[in-house]
Amino acid sequence: MTLRSLLSVIAITAVAAPVAAVQEPTDVGLPPDLVEGVVAFLNDSTTTRLNGYTRIAPGQSVVGAVGVVGGDVEVAGTIDGDLLLVNGDLTVAPGGRITGDVLIVGGRVIAAADDAVGGEIQVHADRLRLVARRGGVEVTPTATANRQGLYIGGARITVRSGTNYNRVEGLPVLFGPVFRTSGPNPLRVDALAIWRTEHDQTRDDLGFQVAVDQTFGPATARMGVGLGAFSRVAPIESWGLTDLEASLSSFFFHEDYRDYFEERGWHAWARAQIPGTAAEFQLEYRNRDLTAVPTGSPWTLRRNDRPWRAQPLVPEGDLQTLTARLIWDERNDADDPTDGWYFSGRVTRGLAGSLLLPVPVDEFLEPSGDPTPVDAGFTTGFVEFRRYARLSPDHDLSLRLIAAGSLDGDLQPAFYQHTLGGEGSLPGYRLFELDCGARSSLLPYVHRGTGEPEPAYGRYGCSRIAHFQLQYRGRLPIDALRGDAGPNLSEGSGWFDGVDLDPRWLLFFDAGRAWSQDGDFADEPSVADIGAGITIGGVGAYWAYPLSGDHRRVNFFLRLQRRF
Repeated sequence: MTLRSLLSVIAITAVAAPVAAVQEPTDVGLPPDLVEGVVAFLNDSTTTRLNGYTRIAPGQSVVGAVGVVGGDVEVAGTIDGDLLLVNGDLTVAPGGRITGDVLIVGGRVIAAADDAVGGEIQVHADRLRLVARRGGVEVTPTATANRQGLYIGGARITVRSGTNYNRVEGLPVLFGPVFRTSGPNPLRVDALAIWRTEHDQTRDDLGFQVAVDQTFGPATARMGVGLGAFSRVAPIESWGLTDLEASLSSFFFHEDYRDYFEERGWHAWARAQIPGTAAEFQLEYRNRDLTAVPTGSPWTLRRNDRPWRAQPLVPEGDLQTLTARLIWDERNDADDPTDGWYFSGRVTRGLAGSLLLPVPVDEFLEPSGDPTPVDAGFTTGFVEFRRYARLSPDHDLSLRLIAAGSLDGDLQPAFYQHTLGGEGSLPGYRLFELDCGARSSLLPYVHRGTGEPEPAYGRYGCSRIAHFQLQYRGRLPIDALRGDAGPNLSEGSGWFDGVDLDPRWLLFFDAGRAWSQDGDFADEPSVADIGAGITIGGVGAYWAYPLSGDHRRVNFFLRLQRRF
């Protein structure tokens, strides 16, 4: 299929209008004929197919049809033919030229002069998931959900890790059947068991995670409802680092970046896409029994003889909550955005419950008093705002602002407290450095499962935090790593076809502050750090330096994905 035929398909189905002068993408769903045509165009033997970021240098000319998947395209030379770009943005630099038609699926036109493209330009906002197989490309099952006809769907047995390798349960391994119907409004059923590699007599070696979710409504106003049950170990805070990063840190370096508790219960939820926007609203009810979990002794590659950091003391008992969430995502790429807005906010209200804080004991295991009731009628929130701005084809600026904590002025239960410090937030400072004195001393308590004393910190952290991050990023002039289009494009780009290492440098600034809301503990002062880094293919090496405090030193660390 030619690109002209694909453009005709879009015009006939009214999916996108010709946009020689209009560069706003449409967003009304990909028709099956268009998806099939994109795959056929990319698999055509006469098409030069490239992967990742592609640049046509000044004075360079590429003859024939070009298809690019999964990366931005910068044209400073000439493409003498059609261009199909999937999941990327197009920039035609001054002096650049495309003689044929242009179709963009899952991206936008960043810059192009009126006479830079000889044919039509059409843009579609919906991303298309493709996978390389048998020398060509195929559409993943989630990308063909708009097919018409009778399709029963598919079921599979999955085996995967849970949250992260941690000092409480080792590696949680999820296994079991996953069923999904076909069509634009699928029904998904997950019935997964959780096997914990670290045995502990206080709980079963098996947990579970079961969920049923039904989607319905048109593509422009999609809705859904669901119901689930669970028995699992959950982290108190997980927004700073990914599960993979937390797992590798625990396994290789005996450094667990998170604290945990156990929850058993059920939840129900509903969600709705707000028509005409990139926003989705969610409402979730949870009914849980919460339990403190002691530190185990999972094996690690290094420092295996060292004791693990103690857990914080958390209230135990049943708790019912209602959480409202709003997510607004207009980023051009969820994994590596260079332009767009992102907002995520949630408010959680405690409805009822009977939470009791365990009693610390003395050296003779005598309790120091009675269990302390914890108010279950709290209100807490978490707001995250991000802005990504492309300053040029090779430079972008991004910022993130986080505000979280109590909305009623009281110190909420430990599950909803917050800390700052460490590679996930303020890398110039130690992990949990801004915790409002929560880790100033250990308070042994008798665990209700073992009957034995367990060391614990008094609580998890602060009642409120504010955190700001600013980052300026540019590309390194290393064409061999970046995957620039060479003279013979048919042989692929970069070191080998399908990999775009895309080396970049960056400078960053972070600031944060935390408040206790507890008269027995002081607020944390405002702190800030600066740093620099180099990323290659998403993996980054960073250096951070604190601008205040008594422990001023350069901290070197690695990340497996961009900081935010």
